[in-house]
Formats: sequence, C-alpha cells, structure tokens
Amino acid sequence: MIDLSEKRMSRPMGGDGRQNARLLKILLENSADGVLLLDRRGVIRGVNDACTLLTGYTTRELKNRHIRRFWKHEGVGDQLTTIGDALWFRGYWIGHITLPVKRGGTARFSLRVMAVLPDQGPVRTIVAQLGRIDGGAAVPALLFDPMSEHGSERPLSTESSDSTWDPLTGLPNLALFQDRLRQALSQAARRQHAVGLIFLDLDNFAVINDSLGRERGDEALREVARRLARCLRTSDSVARIGSDEFALLLIDIDDVTAAVRNVSVVARKLHEILDEPIVMGSTELRVSAAMGITLSPQDGHEAAQLLKNAATALSHARRRGRNNYQFFSQEMTETAKRRFAMETSLRHAIEREELVLYYQPQVDLDTGLVVGAEALVRWRHPERGLVSPMEFIPVAEETGLILPIGEWVLRTACRQLADWGRMGLPMIRVGVNLSALQFQRQDLVKIVDSCLKETGIDPQCLDLEITESAIMEDVQKAVDVLNRISAMGVKLSIDDFGTGYSSLSQLRHFPFKTLKIDRSFIRSIENNPGDAAIVSAIIAMAHSLHQTVIVEGLETDAQLEIMRNLNCNEMQGYLFSAPTSAEAFTEMLRCGASLSPKEGV
Repeated sequence: MIDLSEKRMSRPMGGDGRQNARLLKILLENSADGVLLLDRRGVIRGVNDACTLLTGYTTRELKNRHIRRFWKHEGVGDQLTTIGDALWFRGYWIGHITLPVKRGGTARFSLRVMAVLPDQGPVRTIVAQLGRIDGGAAVPALLFDPMSEHGSERPLSTESSDSTWDPLTGLPNLALFQDRLRQALSQAARRQHAVGLIFLDLDNFAVINDSLGRERGDEALREVARRLARCLRTSDSVARIGSDEFALLLIDIDDVTAAVRNVSVVARKLHEILDEPIVMGSTELRVSAAMGITLSPQDGHEAAQLLKNAATALSHARRRGRNNYQFFSQEMTETAKRRFAMETSLRHAIEREELVLYYQPQVDLDTGLVVGAEALVRWRHPERGLVSPMEFIPVAEETGLILPIGEWVLRTACRQLADWGRMGLPMIRVGVNLSALQFQRQDLVKIVDSCLKETGIDPQCLDLEITESAIMEDVQKAVDVLNRISAMGVKLSIDDFGTGYSSLSQLRHFPFKTLKIDRSFIRSIENNPGDAAIVSAIIAMAHSLHQTVIVEGLETDAQLEIMRNLNCNEMQGYLFSAPTSAEAFTEMLRCGASLSPKEGV
C-alpha cells in the first residue's frame, strides 16, 4: 500500500514549494502524457486532460479517489506495492503497467513515478506520468459532430468510438482532434498566439465511389490524407472527421494579421496539392475541395465555438461552388482573396515583362549634379495599371516571390548601367535594394558576381542598399557576405538608417560606404529641433566613419537648406525629381539636369 506519510527518501525533486507548484502546473498543462498528482497516501489530487483521454475516465471520476481503490485489476495491487517501495528507497520508479480502462478491458501503459519533496519534512506529492504503449485511447460514447445540419450531438460509428484513430487513413479522428484543439487553444492563450482551424470537404467524392468502386475510393482517400499531412508542419494536425471530410489544426501562427496570411497560404497549398492527379493504374483522378476556415482568438476562444464556426464557413464555401475556401469572417475572406489574386498575378509578372524599373535621382548638394539613382521596381498590371509597391512588395516578401523579383531588379539595373555606358553618358552609381530574405536564402555573392561578369560594368557603379533589420538577424553571416561583395569593388549602403535596432558598435564591422537617413526624420525637421539634432548627430557619426550621407524624402527648399547647413552630402526626393522611367532618366543624364548648386561653389 502506498503511504509515504512518515518516510524519508532520496530527493529527485525539491526546493522551494511555490516553485515546485509552478513546475507541476506547467507539467499538467503541457504534458502530452497523462499526468496524475497523488498525495502522500496515494489519493489522486490532480489530473490533466491527456490522462482522461487515455483512460476514458473523467476528472470528476478520478479526483479524490485512492489509486488502489480505483484500479482493482488483478496484479495491479502487488505492482503498486513495488512502486511504493521503490519511491521509499530511490524516490522514483520507471516501468510498464497494465491498467483497466473505462470501456472495459485493459491497456498497457508506460509509467514514470516520482516523489516531490520539500526541503524539509515528509513527501507531500507524487507525480505519475502515463503513456499508452499501443497508441490507443478511450473516448466518450457521444461526440459532437460539427457536420450535422443543426450542430446537434449524435454518436459516431461504433468503429470510431473504440479508438481515436481513423482505421482507413491512420489519421486522428474527431475525438482526438477535439482534444488537440482544446490543448492548442489553452497554450495559445498563454502565449498570445493565434490558432487556425480548417474544415475540408472533398467535392463530389461520392461520384468516385459510384463510378470506380469503394476500394478505389478508399485508396484515393488515403492518398488525400498523405497529401494533407505533407502541407503541414510537424506541430500542426490533420484528422479525418467524416467519410470525405478532414479537419486541420494550425497552431502558433502569430498575431491576427499574420494568422490570416499564414492560413491563406496553407489553404492555397492544399488546393495546389489536391489538384495534382492521383494515379491508380491506368486511371487518373483529380480531386478538389471546399474549405471553411476560422481563427482564434478573433472568432472565439472555445473549441466548440470554433468547430461550429469552421462548419459554418464550410457551408458558405459549398454554396459558392467547388474548389474554394471561405473564412468565418467575410472581411477576412475578401482580404485573403485579394492577396491570393495579387500573388497569382505577381507570379507571372516577370515572365510577362510587367515589371519595370524606375530611377529616382540622387543629387550632390554641393555641385547640384546627378551622381546616382535608386532603382525602384514598379508593376504595370495589365488591368489595374501601375500598382503601388506598398501593395505588392509585402506580398512578395511574405510569399518568397521577392527572391526572383530581387534578382531580376539587380540584373536589370546592371544592364541599364551597361546601356548608359555604351551611350557615352556620365557614369553614375545605381542603388539596388536587397531584402532580408535574399540574405537568408540566396547566395548573394554568386549572384552579384554573375551580374558583374554578364554586363561588364564597373563594380563601383553598383550600390547595394541594405536595411538594418536585414543584417541583424545573423550579424556574422552578414558581415562575411558583405565583405566578400565589397571586395569585388561594389559599394554598399545602409538604408533607412535610424529605423532599425542595430547599435553603432555593430555597424562599424560592416563595409558600408554610404548611409541613407530615413525620410521619417525629415518630414518635421523644419519645426522639430529634436529631429534636426538627431540628423546632425547621424551625419557627424557617418563622416567620422568616412561614409557619404544621403538624405531621403526632401520635398521643400527649407528642408534642403537645413540639410546643407548640416553638411549632408547628397539628397534624394521629390524636390528634385520623383522616380522616373529609364527613358526619362536617360534624357535627364543627356541634358545634364541639375539642382541649383550651393552658393559659393
């Protein structure tokens, strides 16, 4: 009999009681194993959701019962005595145990038992962790079926009531999915993250069964299950919840805005992977699906509510026709559709030559001459006309399309420089922006080297502009990459300076030749002495590092005068010229357009 009220033993766990309580609470809430907390006499004082799922017993049925009274299966009593003795001598026990489950029969469990001791006094708490060895679990007899017409409760098939796993696909069934959803919502609430829930219904799948037979239909369902699983991260879940219906759980998908975007990306991946033909012998099948999507916390916090929301969204998707998805919120649906339409068009923009480069002049503040330009990508949409970069660049960043677009911009700018050289025009430098994603995923050194060799331009005419945030994720890698590019003779500029989180001590390690002050410091510089003081300090710091300073966003003569007085080197802004086409910029170089030079020069 377990009774450790007067015993002293080894102390595998100890220390401050409040700290232990916190650790036990975390263990209960986050453990995938079943966890029971027993007092020193063997009475169950706490139990987590995983334990109730494994054993079939409710928390009310388990709590405040003595462990020996509760499990009376033959042989368990002797094993409990052995466990009690091990706790006395060693403070822990690890092994296997056969226990009865509520629906009859027994199940084999792995069991880890540990005594939790305060610094002084007898044992007060015993932690027991259960893991089902055969992978099964007991489930309630009645399960909520979100696909029923009125959301009422009805029993699932007897097959699924005996297990939490779907025997056809090997996926979790609704019972296990509900449990995972509850756990995900609990964790997301603590981490202030979002959770996504997708219900997926295959379009007209009954036709496949009727025309090809049940065996081929089952084979197709198994292939669909495999494809759905491939679209998810290991932390996410997919379950089969009906004959041709599946549910997907997406966890830790950040804040509200990112949640809509990330779930939309998954929905599109699901459509794409299902669109691939399923080959069965000489037969090719194509399947599509309607999907309903809901998000927490914006659509609700409770599992039952989200299940109903997803079912409602799925019903809306079905009414809209085949092969589409709908969010529970109409606003989210429209936002996702707009982003999807833009992404689809953007994928074809390069091959259809819809992207063009505009060039905004950079002017020397002493001489007034155009000494450089920033290359800015523009999208001439065949239907919408000129699309603002503020609209499509974030989509390109989020979807990874910024990689081919960024490389296209770099190559196109280098070719333009080569063209100006062949025309005999004054040689200027052209700045090309690099994104953080290019640093993370591309071999920039190889790409830059390829562009220089392909076009034959003077490397000093190419100026790569990098934001602070792009290089601070992996400083050592960024330093190495930029040093190798700088060794080719390419100029490097730090863009939007003052908006990132880098320190001056870190920036000193980078081979930057130019510093660009962000336009946000310029807007109110005429009336805000604080902004003027910051800009003055930035310019002084840059000059001490032998860097040229370019200020962006100049729009007024007053701003120009201030920047000249602060000894800024160059300017870029609408005061001189808006971004202009390559043809217009070429003409500007031909005619020698210039800003009024500084007096006395």
